[in-house]
Amino acid sequence: MGDYTYLVASLPTLSLEAPPPFSPEEFRFRCQGVLSESDLTEMDGILAGQAADGHTAFSQAWAAADAQIRNTAAKVRAAKLGVEAKGFLHSHTGYSVWLDKDVNEAMAKANPLAREMGLDAARWKFVDELALADAFGLTAVLAFAVKLRLVARWATLEEAAGRERLEELVSQLEEHAASKGAADFN
Repeated sequence: MGDYTYLVASLPTLSLEAPPPFSPEEFRFRCQGVLSESDLTEMDGILAGQAADGHTAFSQAWAAADAQIRNTAAKVRAAKLGVEAKGFLHSHTGYSVWLDKDVNEAMAKANPLAREMGLDAARWKFVDELALADAFGLTAVLAFAVKLRLVARWATLEEAAGRERLEELVSQLEEHAASKGAADFN
């Protein structure tokens, strides 16, 4: 593992509520020539959502935590629907009590968007804790990559939701104009 102090120090602050400063692909491009080949390969797995295939302690811990989050969410959903969750669960190493608690709290929210935000907040918190182990090394870079994926996902969701809402408003305006035109015609 290398020392990536300059790279980590140059990374912008991310937030789930703000658009990403650049895409995951652009981040990967920025890391070429800075990260070693093996570290770049590890980051590629993170950016592709394939942390379980990674070789670092970070990738393995992140994959396990994400599996725990998904399993806990599946159990809650299954309980609400009165079905067995067993077929939806994936094995993973380790277990975090606080993570399970945060996921259950997120799943208790009435609004589906708030539930998703709560799940991603738990993911965020988990990678923040992992990054503390090596604040200026590969672990910090990989944690940033996970966060950037989350932020990019939210930007896509917000853009799609905004586009959908705009289309609804345009349709309503068109319907209103058509009905007004028909009323004026009569």
